[in-house]
Amino acid sequence: MAPRDLHKLLACMSLLILESFLKASAMTTPLTDFMLSKSITNHGDLAMYSRVFNKLKDKSCLNIIAIGGSVTLGRWNYTVMPDNLRWTAVLGDLLNAHFPCKDPAGHVVQNKARGSTSTGLWIEILMGQQDAWFQGIDLVILETAANQVADREQAHGDAEIIMSMVTKQSRRNMTKSQLEQATTSDGKFVRGFTGTAAMWLVATTRRYLPMWTGVPYERISDAMYAQLPVAQHHGVPIISAIDALGPFPTTELQAWFNETWYQGDNVHPNPDGHALLADLVFHYLRTAYEHTRLFQWYDLPQDYILRQPLFVNQDILDLYLDKKPATITLTNMNYVKVRALGPCRGWRAYADVPEKSGFIAMDVGSSCVLALRPEEINELGLGKAHVLMYKSYENMGIFKMTITEGQVKVINGTCEGADDPNARVLGSMTVDSLWAEKASLAEVAIMQFELPPASDTSACLLVHLAVVEANPARLSNKVKLLGISFF
Repeated sequence: MAPRDLHKLLACMSLLILESFLKASAMTTPLTDFMLSKSITNHGDLAMYSRVFNKLKDKSCLNIIAIGGSVTLGRWNYTVMPDNLRWTAVLGDLLNAHFPCKDPAGHVVQNKARGSTSTGLWIEILMGQQDAWFQGIDLVILETAANQVADREQAHGDAEIIMSMVTKQSRRNMTKSQLEQATTSDGKFVRGFTGTAAMWLVATTRRYLPMWTGVPYERISDAMYAQLPVAQHHGVPIISAIDALGPFPTTELQAWFNETWYQGDNVHPNPDGHALLADLVFHYLRTAYEHTRLFQWYDLPQDYILRQPLFVNQDILDLYLDKKPATITLTNMNYVKVRALGPCRGWRAYADVPEKSGFIAMDVGSSCVLALRPEEINELGLGKAHVLMYKSYENMGIFKMTITEGQVKVINGTCEGADDPNARVLGSMTVDSLWAEKASLAEVAIMQFELPPASDTSACLLVHLAVVEANPARLSNKVKLLGISFF
């Protein structure tokens, strides 16, 4: 082969290699060190991660749980991507490759995501069950910013409650001896740290608003700025993908963002985006771990010091941490039939959207009466009902819930009084499930009600559910409920 031909061949091969490299780079969106550093919007208190880092040092395997919405669930472009492509699985692969551990099963990253699930709804899911959820868990990664559409004050409160549910011990299952040890001489209970580390992951930003061009408060829809002061106060890290990639002040940058992050879906990142999310979380863990290993002249505090609540009243926080509510589950018709007093008119439990079951009524006048037993009422102390319901921006109606007092009949043990027009009304609430947010999300509506006298051991609660007419009347009046918790 002539030298000139050889040079041509080498040149062609070089161009092909360069072209393939550029295409691969465009697909995988490789991150620079600067982008990785920008993603850590709050570094947190590393004492919270003592157990995590000690296990990495000892080659012990980590047990991690990811709690989030449809991004973590893997929704993308009207489908659900395979498990192995979701950021949770990729993070597990990264940990096992760089920090091999003794157990053959390796590090475990459990994906517990649920679509369209806000921070408030996650609180309701975990309440009374957080001890079981987080038993033996080293790290909880929360990805709920995209579904946080509450106002700023409520978002602060929700973030602090769920942080506390992860990091603060509950009195619920403590023995008498444990309670005595945790109580000071003046009778004050001092909560301990659960030992479980927490992390916020801001995985994406809703794109119903203009794309982020650099002004912070253009990004109010992803709730990062609502969660940030909570994370700063409690020493919890926040990892933000859009902070790593953005801002996007030019149309060229915006086009790049669309092509490499969404590719046909304006909310959920594609598989390359999931790989990027895993890279960001792994970067934080590896960098923080290496810091603790290199910074030898200063011992990392082994005990994370719990902070007092800043955004939630302590009494309210105690409710979420310590109480186990009486619940009425409405996502399955078998659960409804156990509670219902007679047939429910116009209400039915089914999944109108795949994997999103609920108790649904479509027409004005739909009604159902459910009962709460005396032994359940005896455990209540606050007279509050939390109704988990879907809200959306179209086709939705107005929901009314009324609680009246009934009496249990000795003969058959049923709660009577559902049709009594003179029954004592203990509380009532009307909620419009139509809202302006361009999203369909589960939210929590809270109603205060009067508890029956403690001396009345035969009293039961009758929960009346109804769809009422809007003014002016609407063509569609859908109401979708998930469950009700009573305190």
